[in-house]
Amino acid sequence: MKDNILLKRLTVFLAPALLVVIWEIWLGQPLAIVEAFCLTILVIALAIWYLTLRPLAVSQLQSSFHRREFWRFSLSPLFFVVAIFGFLVILESTWWQQVLVWLSAVVILATLQNLFDRFYRGASYSARSFEIISNNINTLSIFVLTTVLYSLIVFLNWAVYVVAILLLACCILLFYQSMWIAGLKLGQSWLFILIDSLVMIELFWVLNFLPNTFYIKALVLTVVYYSVINLSRNWLLKILQPEMIKRYLIVSLSILVLVLATAQWM
Repeated sequence: MKDNILLKRLTVFLAPALLVVIWEIWLGQPLAIVEAFCLTILVIALAIWYLTLRPLAVSQLQSSFHRREFWRFSLSPLFFVVAIFGFLVILESTWWQQVLVWLSAVVILATLQNLFDRFYRGASYSARSFEIISNNINTLSIFVLTTVLYSLIVFLNWAVYVVAILLLACCILLFYQSMWIAGLKLGQSWLFILIDSLVMIELFWVLNFLPNTFYIKALVLTVVYYSVINLSRNWLLKILQPEMIKRYLIVSLSILVLVLATAQWM
Protein backbone atom coordinates (compact mmCIF):
# COMPACT_ATOMS: atom_id res chain seq x y z
CA MET A 1 0.00 0.00 0.00
CA LYS A 2 2.80 2.40 0.91
CA ASP A 3 4.60 1.57 -2.35
CA ASN A 4 1.40 2.35 -4.27
CA ILE A 5 1.06 5.74 -2.57
CA LEU A 6 4.73 6.46 -3.27
CA LEU A 7 4.23 5.73 -6.99
CA LYS A 8 1.22 8.01 -7.10
CA ARG A 9 3.21 10.70 -5.35
CA LEU A 10 5.96 10.26 -7.94
CA THR A 11 3.38 10.58 -10.73
CA VAL A 12 2.48 14.06 -9.48
CA PHE A 13 6.01 15.25 -10.33
CA LEU A 14 6.80 12.93 -13.22
CA ALA A 15 3.91 14.01 -15.49
CA PRO A 16 4.78 17.75 -15.48
CA ALA A 17 8.45 16.89 -16.02
CA LEU A 18 7.58 14.73 -19.03
CA LEU A 19 5.36 17.53 -20.34
CA VAL A 20 8.31 19.93 -20.29
CA VAL A 21 10.58 17.39 -22.02
CA ILE A 22 8.01 16.66 -24.75
CA TRP A 23 7.32 20.31 -25.46
CA GLU A 24 10.98 21.35 -25.41
CA ILE A 25 11.83 18.61 -27.93
CA TRP A 26 8.86 19.61 -30.08
CA LEU A 27 9.81 23.30 -30.07
CA GLY A 28 13.26 22.26 -31.27
CA GLN A 29 11.75 19.91 -33.87
CA PRO A 30 8.53 21.64 -35.09
CA LEU A 31 7.75 18.86 -37.60
CA ALA A 32 7.10 16.50 -34.68
CA ILE A 33 3.89 18.36 -33.83
CA VAL A 34 1.57 15.34 -34.19
CA GLU A 35 3.77 13.12 -32.04
CA ALA A 36 4.14 15.85 -29.42
CA PHE A 37 0.38 16.44 -29.27
CA CYS A 38 -0.42 12.74 -28.88
CA LEU A 39 2.24 12.27 -26.20
CA THR A 40 0.95 15.33 -24.34
CA ILE A 41 -2.58 13.93 -24.16
CA LEU A 42 -1.29 10.47 -23.25
CA VAL A 43 0.93 11.67 -20.38
CA ILE A 44 -1.73 13.85 -18.75
CA ALA A 45 -4.52 11.30 -19.25
CA LEU A 46 -2.46 8.42 -17.82
CA ALA A 47 -1.42 10.51 -14.81
CA ILE A 48 -5.02 11.39 -13.96
CA TRP A 49 -6.17 7.82 -14.65
CA TYR A 50 -3.61 6.47 -12.21
CA LEU A 51 -4.30 9.06 -9.51
CA THR A 52 -8.06 8.51 -9.64
CA LEU A 53 -7.70 4.71 -9.57
CA ARG A 54 -8.56 3.60 -6.04
CA PRO A 55 -9.54 0.16 -4.70
CA LEU A 56 -13.19 -0.44 -3.83
CA ALA A 57 -14.90 -3.50 -2.42
CA VAL A 58 -16.72 -4.46 -5.64
CA SER A 59 -14.56 -4.53 -8.76
CA GLN A 60 -17.40 -3.80 -11.21
CA LEU A 61 -18.52 -0.82 -9.13
CA GLN A 62 -14.92 0.34 -8.92
CA SER A 63 -14.47 0.23 -12.70
CA SER A 64 -17.63 2.23 -13.44
CA PHE A 65 -16.96 4.74 -10.68
CA HIS A 66 -13.36 5.20 -11.78
CA ARG A 67 -14.29 5.89 -15.40
CA ARG A 68 -16.74 8.61 -14.34
CA GLU A 69 -14.24 10.22 -12.00
CA PHE A 70 -11.47 10.05 -14.57
CA TRP A 71 -13.40 11.85 -17.30
CA ARG A 72 -14.74 14.52 -14.98
CA PHE A 73 -11.43 15.27 -13.29
CA SER A 74 -9.47 15.16 -16.55
CA LEU A 75 -11.54 17.75 -18.44
CA SER A 76 -9.84 20.82 -16.95
CA PRO A 77 -6.17 19.75 -17.31
CA LEU A 78 -6.71 18.19 -20.75
CA PHE A 79 -8.45 21.29 -22.11
CA PHE A 80 -5.70 23.39 -20.60
CA VAL A 81 -2.79 21.54 -22.22
CA VAL A 82 -4.59 21.37 -25.59
CA ALA A 83 -5.26 25.13 -25.49
CA ILE A 84 -1.68 25.95 -24.50
CA PHE A 85 -0.35 23.58 -27.17
CA GLY A 86 -2.33 25.45 -29.81
CA PHE A 87 -1.15 28.77 -28.42
CA LEU A 88 2.48 27.67 -28.63
CA VAL A 89 1.94 27.00 -32.34
CA ILE A 90 0.91 30.59 -33.09
CA LEU A 91 3.41 32.28 -30.77
CA GLU A 92 6.44 33.74 -32.51
CA SER A 93 8.39 34.74 -29.41
CA THR A 94 10.76 32.01 -28.20
CA TRP A 95 10.93 33.67 -24.79
CA TRP A 96 7.15 33.56 -24.32
CA GLN A 97 7.08 29.97 -25.49
CA GLN A 98 9.48 29.05 -22.70
CA VAL A 99 7.39 30.96 -20.17
CA LEU A 100 4.26 29.09 -21.25
CA VAL A 101 5.96 25.69 -21.18
CA TRP A 102 7.12 26.10 -17.59
CA LEU A 103 3.92 27.83 -16.49
CA SER A 104 1.93 24.91 -17.89
CA ALA A 105 4.09 22.45 -15.99
CA VAL A 106 3.43 24.35 -12.75
CA VAL A 107 -0.33 24.38 -13.40
CA ILE A 108 -0.38 20.64 -14.12
CA LEU A 109 1.75 19.99 -11.03
CA ALA A 110 -0.69 21.97 -8.88
CA THR A 111 -3.65 20.09 -10.38
CA LEU A 112 -2.16 16.64 -9.87
CA GLN A 113 -1.01 17.56 -6.36
CA ASN A 114 -4.57 18.63 -5.60
CA LEU A 115 -5.92 15.30 -6.85
CA PHE A 116 -3.36 13.42 -4.78
CA ASP A 117 -4.32 15.35 -1.66
CA ARG A 118 -8.01 14.83 -2.37
CA PHE A 119 -7.76 11.04 -2.57
CA TYR A 120 -4.86 10.23 -0.28
CA ARG A 121 -4.72 13.07 2.25
CA GLY A 122 -8.41 13.52 2.93
CA ALA A 123 -7.94 14.70 6.51
CA SER A 124 -6.06 17.85 5.44
CA TYR A 125 -7.89 18.44 2.15
CA SER A 126 -10.13 21.48 1.70
CA ALA A 127 -13.55 20.51 0.33
CA ARG A 128 -13.64 23.27 -2.34
CA SER A 129 -9.98 23.08 -3.29
CA PHE A 130 -10.36 21.29 -6.62
CA GLU A 131 -13.41 23.39 -7.48
CA ILE A 132 -11.34 26.55 -7.11
CA ILE A 133 -8.32 25.32 -9.03
CA SER A 134 -10.38 23.82 -11.87
CA ASN A 135 -12.42 27.02 -12.24
CA ASN A 136 -9.23 29.04 -12.53
CA ILE A 137 -7.78 26.60 -15.06
CA ASN A 138 -11.00 26.60 -17.08
CA THR A 139 -11.04 30.41 -17.16
CA LEU A 140 -7.44 30.54 -18.35
CA SER A 141 -8.18 27.81 -20.91
CA ILE A 142 -11.06 29.81 -22.37
CA PHE A 143 -8.80 32.82 -22.89
CA VAL A 144 -6.08 30.78 -24.59
CA LEU A 145 -8.55 28.65 -26.56
CA THR A 146 -10.53 31.57 -27.99
CA THR A 147 -7.29 33.32 -28.95
CA VAL A 148 -6.26 30.24 -30.91
CA LEU A 149 -9.70 29.88 -32.51
CA TYR A 150 -9.69 33.48 -33.73
CA SER A 151 -6.23 32.92 -35.20
CA LEU A 152 -7.56 29.90 -37.12
CA ILE A 153 -10.17 32.11 -38.75
CA VAL A 154 -7.64 34.76 -39.77
CA PHE A 155 -4.52 32.77 -40.61
CA LEU A 156 -6.00 29.52 -41.94
CA ASN A 157 -9.31 30.88 -43.27
CA TRP A 158 -11.40 28.47 -41.23
CA ALA A 159 -15.13 29.07 -41.54
CA VAL A 160 -16.54 30.94 -38.55
CA TYR A 161 -19.35 28.42 -38.08
CA VAL A 162 -16.87 25.52 -37.91
CA VAL A 163 -14.83 27.27 -35.23
CA ALA A 164 -18.03 28.23 -33.40
CA ILE A 165 -19.11 24.57 -33.30
CA LEU A 166 -15.73 23.63 -31.80
CA LEU A 167 -16.10 26.35 -29.16
CA LEU A 168 -19.66 25.25 -28.41
CA ALA A 169 -18.52 21.70 -27.70
CA CYS A 170 -15.71 22.95 -25.48
CA CYS A 171 -17.99 25.33 -23.57
CA ILE A 172 -20.59 22.63 -22.93
CA LEU A 173 -17.96 20.31 -21.48
CA LEU A 174 -16.31 23.00 -19.36
CA PHE A 175 -19.64 24.31 -18.05
CA TYR A 176 -20.66 20.75 -17.24
CA GLN A 177 -17.42 20.07 -15.41
CA SER A 178 -17.76 23.26 -13.38
CA MET A 179 -21.32 22.39 -12.38
CA TRP A 180 -20.41 18.82 -11.50
CA ILE A 181 -17.43 19.74 -9.33
CA ALA A 182 -19.72 22.12 -7.42
CA GLY A 183 -21.98 19.17 -6.60
CA LEU A 184 -24.75 19.92 -9.10
CA LYS A 185 -26.33 17.09 -11.07
CA LEU A 186 -26.87 17.30 -14.81
CA GLY A 187 -30.65 17.28 -14.31
CA GLN A 188 -30.33 20.49 -12.31
CA SER A 189 -27.86 22.31 -14.52
CA TRP A 190 -28.37 21.19 -18.13
CA LEU A 191 -30.51 24.20 -19.10
CA PHE A 192 -27.97 26.64 -17.67
CA ILE A 193 -25.14 24.78 -19.40
CA LEU A 194 -26.93 25.07 -22.75
CA ILE A 195 -27.91 28.73 -22.36
CA ASP A 196 -24.48 29.79 -21.11
CA SER A 197 -22.79 27.97 -24.00
CA LEU A 198 -25.08 29.62 -26.55
CA VAL A 199 -24.31 33.03 -25.02
CA MET A 200 -20.61 32.34 -25.50
CA ILE A 201 -21.11 31.34 -29.14
CA GLU A 202 -23.24 34.39 -29.95
CA LEU A 203 -20.64 36.69 -28.42
CA PHE A 204 -17.81 34.87 -30.20
CA TRP A 205 -19.62 35.39 -33.50
CA VAL A 206 -20.24 39.10 -32.88
CA LEU A 207 -16.71 39.83 -31.69
CA ASN A 208 -15.32 38.23 -34.82
CA PHE A 209 -16.54 41.25 -36.80
CA LEU A 210 -14.92 43.83 -34.52
CA PRO A 211 -11.46 45.18 -35.45
CA ASN A 212 -9.83 44.26 -32.15
CA THR A 213 -6.84 42.03 -31.57
CA PHE A 214 -7.22 38.35 -30.72
CA TYR A 215 -6.31 39.06 -27.14
CA ILE A 216 -8.96 41.72 -26.53
CA LYS A 217 -11.67 39.52 -28.03
CA ALA A 218 -10.48 36.55 -26.00
CA LEU A 219 -10.41 38.69 -22.87
CA VAL A 220 -14.03 39.72 -23.36
CA LEU A 221 -15.11 36.10 -23.85
CA THR A 222 -13.13 35.06 -20.78
CA VAL A 223 -14.81 37.68 -18.59
CA VAL A 224 -18.23 36.65 -19.89
CA TYR A 225 -17.41 32.99 -19.25
CA TYR A 226 -16.23 33.76 -15.72
CA SER A 227 -19.35 35.81 -15.01
CA VAL A 228 -22.00 33.47 -16.41
CA ILE A 229 -20.56 30.29 -14.87
CA ASN A 230 -20.31 31.87 -11.44
CA LEU A 231 -23.73 33.49 -11.61
CA SER A 232 -25.35 30.29 -12.89
CA ARG A 233 -23.62 28.03 -10.38
CA ASN A 234 -24.30 30.30 -7.42
CA TRP A 235 -27.93 30.64 -8.47
CA LEU A 236 -28.36 26.86 -8.59
CA LEU A 237 -26.59 26.50 -5.25
CA LYS A 238 -28.91 29.20 -3.85
CA ILE A 239 -26.00 31.32 -2.61
CA LEU A 240 -26.24 34.16 -5.14
CA GLN A 241 -26.12 37.53 -3.42
CA PRO A 242 -26.81 41.02 -4.84
CA GLU A 243 -23.18 41.96 -4.15
CA MET A 244 -22.02 39.12 -6.40
CA ILE A 245 -24.23 40.29 -9.24
CA LYS A 246 -22.92 43.85 -8.92
CA ARG A 247 -19.31 42.67 -8.89
CA TYR A 248 -19.66 40.54 -12.02
CA LEU A 249 -21.56 43.27 -13.85
CA ILE A 250 -18.96 45.92 -12.97
CA VAL A 251 -16.09 43.72 -14.17
CA SER A 252 -17.91 42.77 -17.38
CA LEU A 253 -18.86 46.34 -18.21
CA SER A 254 -15.31 47.53 -17.50
CA ILE A 255 -13.92 45.05 -20.02
CA LEU A 256 -16.57 46.07 -22.56
CA VAL A 257 -15.52 49.70 -22.19
CA LEU A 258 -11.91 48.62 -22.73
CA VAL A 259 -12.88 46.88 -25.96
CA LEU A 260 -14.79 49.87 -27.30
CA ALA A 261 -11.97 52.22 -26.33
CA THR A 262 -9.24 50.17 -28.01
CA ALA A 263 -11.11 49.17 -31.16
CA GLN A 264 -9.71 50.71 -34.33
CA TRP A 265 -12.92 51.74 -36.04
CA MET A 266 -11.35 53.58 -38.97
